[in-house]
Amino acid sequence: MPLESSLAQALSAYAARTPVLLATDFDGVLAPLVQDPSKSRPVDGSMEVLREIARTPGIFVAVVSGRDLAALRQLTGVTPQDNITLIGSHGAEPDRELPLHVDFDDAARQRLTGATRALDAVVAAHPGTRLEHKPAGVVLHTRGLSEAAATAASQHALAVNLPGVHKMSGKQIVEFSVLPVTKGLALQALAEQHGTVATCYLGDDVTDETAFAVLPADAGNVTIKVGPGQTGARFRIDGPAEVVAVFEAVLRDR
Repeated sequence: MPLESSLAQALSAYAARTPVLLATDFDGVLAPLVQDPSKSRPVDGSMEVLREIARTPGIFVAVVSGRDLAALRQLTGVTPQDNITLIGSHGAEPDRELPLHVDFDDAARQRLTGATRALDAVVAAHPGTRLEHKPAGVVLHTRGLSEAAATAASQHALAVNLPGVHKMSGKQIVEFSVLPVTKGLALQALAEQHGTVATCYLGDDVTDETAFAVLPADAGNVTIKVGPGQTGARFRIDGPAEVVAVFEAVLRDR
C-alpha cells in the first residue's frame, strides 16, 4: 500500500539516522479495535515485520499500550528473543528497567484501593459498564453501551477527584492510574536508555497524544495518528493495514 509522499519522505529521513526508536500502540494500530478486547489480534504481517526491524542494527522497537503487561505479552506473542520492548499500562509497566524514577509503594497501593472503590461505585450506578484491574491502575470500560449511557458513565468517572490519582479518557474507557507515568514519559526514558536520536511513534487514541507531544518534528521524529480524531501528530493514516506499510517502508529504507 503506497504511503502519502510527505510521510514516505519523512520516514526515509528518519531511517537514515542512527540509532533510532520505532514504537507503536497496540489496539487500533497493530490490531483493529474489536468488541471483546480479549479477542484482539495483530493485523496480518505486522508482528512479522516488527520482528525483522528489531533484528536490524541501529534501530530499537517497542510496543507501548494501555493493556497490562501480561495481556500485552499474550496478544503480541513477543518473547525475549524478539528484542522488542513491551511497555504496558500507559508506561507504568515496562518489561525492563527504565529511568522513570517512580515506585509502586504503600502510598500508591492505598491510592489504588481508593480508585478501585470509586470506580466500583460508577459501575454500580451504570449497568453494562465493567472494570479492568491493572497492577497500577483500574479502567472503566463502556464499550457496547449506547452513546448516551457511555457518556453518562464516563462523565461520572471523570468527575471523581482523588489525590494522586491520574485520570485518562480514551476510546470507550476512563482509566485511573496511581503512578505519574504516561506513554510520552516512557518513550523518553526508552530513548534515553538507548541513546537514540529520533523516534517514530504510531498511535490512535487520546492517551497517545502524550507521546506525540514529546516528539517534535524538528528533532527528526515522525509522529503518526492512526484513524480519525484531533491530534498533535504530524501525519495521519487510515488504519492498521497502512501501519504495516509504514513498517515496511522503515525496514526498506534502513
